[in-house]
Amino acid sequence: MRASSPRFSLTRTGGLTDSVSCEGSAFYVCAFYKAFAAILVVFLFLSSLLYSVALSGQTTVADSLRRAFEGEKDSAKKLELYYELALEAKEQDLSVALLYADTLEKMAKSARNGKGEARALSLRASTLHEQGDADGAIALYRKVLVMYQKLEDVEGQGVAFNGLGFSFAEKQESDSAMVYYLKAAEAKEKTGKLSDVASVYSNIGNLYVDQLAYDKGIEFLKKALKIRMELGEDKRIIYTYNNLAVAYGSKGDIEPAMEYAQKGIGLAMKQGNKFVAGVISGGIGHLLNEKEDYEEAIRWCEQSARLLREANRPANLVFPLVNMATAYNGLGQPAKALAVAQEGYAIMLETQQVQPLEVYYEEMAKAYEKMGNYEQAHFWFKKFMVLDDSLFKADNVANIAEMETRYETKKKEAEINAQQLKLSEQQRRLFRQRTWIFSLALGMLALTVLGYLFYNRYRLQKKAELDAAIIREQKLGLNAVIEAQEAERRRIAKDLHDGIAQELVALKMGFHALQRKLDKALPEESEQLEGLSQQLDQSCTEVRNLSHVMLPPTLGQHGLAPSLELLLRNSLHPVGIQTEFEYFGLPETLDEKIEVGIYRIAQELLNNILKHAGAGKVALQLYLASGNLVLKIEDDGNSFDFESARKAGSMGLLNILSRVANLEGTFFSEPGAPRGTVSTVRIPV
Repeated sequence: MRASSPRFSLTRTGGLTDSVSCEGSAFYVCAFYKAFAAILVVFLFLSSLLYSVALSGQTTVADSLRRAFEGEKDSAKKLELYYELALEAKEQDLSVALLYADTLEKMAKSARNGKGEARALSLRASTLHEQGDADGAIALYRKVLVMYQKLEDVEGQGVAFNGLGFSFAEKQESDSAMVYYLKAAEAKEKTGKLSDVASVYSNIGNLYVDQLAYDKGIEFLKKALKIRMELGEDKRIIYTYNNLAVAYGSKGDIEPAMEYAQKGIGLAMKQGNKFVAGVISGGIGHLLNEKEDYEEAIRWCEQSARLLREANRPANLVFPLVNMATAYNGLGQPAKALAVAQEGYAIMLETQQVQPLEVYYEEMAKAYEKMGNYEQAHFWFKKFMVLDDSLFKADNVANIAEMETRYETKKKEAEINAQQLKLSEQQRRLFRQRTWIFSLALGMLALTVLGYLFYNRYRLQKKAELDAAIIREQKLGLNAVIEAQEAERRRIAKDLHDGIAQELVALKMGFHALQRKLDKALPEESEQLEGLSQQLDQSCTEVRNLSHVMLPPTLGQHGLAPSLELLLRNSLHPVGIQTEFEYFGLPETLDEKIEVGIYRIAQELLNNILKHAGAGKVALQLYLASGNLVLKIEDDGNSFDFESARKAGSMGLLNILSRVANLEGTFFSEPGAPRGTVSTVRIPV
């Protein structure tokens, strides 16, 4: 059997301004150069020395950014610093990247910074990509592209194009990847930012290497390296070194591949970048496997796995683990090979990775074959054959035919010797003892888990009860306030109607009697009295209207719909605003609390229109829909920003919201078409 797939990979992410430059690809080679031994001795000493130095300065950049962020007052600069801090944190621990993206998005929305929101989404997309979710990353990068196009941000569009190209390349859709990479290059060349142009060159070079156009790929990668060297971008030079090692290794030129790998791991350890150091260490392990130096290969693969775990990059562990399986199989230790292969295969299933799936199938088939389990070896080698379509197809067919023969032979031998393979009584007792111990341990574990689950459920239940009690108290308090308010309105309305209004009417009658006497005795004085009488009439009307506003008589006598129609006409007709009123499907009777609440809400909304809208026409609808009483008021004036009014603490809006909440309803406001405001209230009945 043979190795037919890449054995190590540095996951690529977009290398532009809005994302970290990790422009790697599959680290694999087809042969090994004879001078490797001499290079490796020097390399081992250098990388060990650099690693000990790097650990002390690993968080210097992050600490510096954090201090600058905490001291910055300008919101735009603060967003820039937090974005840089998020990128640095993502380099050290991928698991925290989405948390940083969430915080960045909230900060950007609060500051109304569109570029900040796009950057947060771009950070989330690159994180999904590095977690192995290329489809999810593509969906987010498309949204990022739309956001940058709306902002007319050419640099940002280059970020999105590059991310799309990188994600399609990961899905092995080379045509789509190349289209987006070329668009990214065009956008970045317009901005004149050489660092971003170098990132796009690197991604194009990687794509050519994936398509086996090695010379073309190396040409683009060397262009990127030249720009990086001129700009002094040590962090990104690491990735370009790795990419060149990949390209030369894939081409079969081992000497330059080892030279660039040595440079890359040395620079990575100097900067404390465990992720990249782990990646390149795994590549060295694969090269050692090619040389059949399996003991040394295992050491390098173990170092790779350790560094990747410390960098929290579980998806990349699949490559050192499969290389370790190859080495253990080469050493004739199939049990260890199977163990690490199964560990890596589980990670592949969890992260839904495609490469190097067929290599796992092959190594597990080898392990089972060496252990004499031909049934499992046959099963895994058939799965390997399904995926493998290389130039060695004939060899694979011969191998699987041989495997099938061995499997059938073993099956017949097993049937003949079935009775001779029975376990001894001692083995049976040992098996029962182990089973009992395992069952006891499993039972204790299950009991512990159940206990925790019951405790957690009890705690959550008590918390829910406490929250419900707080909400009930709040509702009771709100209801009491509204009821007290309505009671006070009724009292004032009654005092106005039965007290002041009656006294004004009596006074008016006295004025009329006095006027009749003055008409005969003093006609001139009678005319002055006529003017005072008219003022008194106006005062009576205003007191009566105020009494009706405080407690509309039609609400109790005729119901909600007539009262709203009268309110609409009395409020808007005097100022020349046209009105439309429509109601349908209303129940025969409504709870008094709902009627009063809807009436007061309508009053507040109409007051807002009178004060702020400058409308010429207002339409009011009242109807029943899906068990909800719906009040809808639409005007053609200036749009009213209810959200800004709510944040500003507008008493009218707070009154509306409190009444809606007291009736367990919902309130929604949106701009009308082509202008105006549409306010909708839904109350369950």
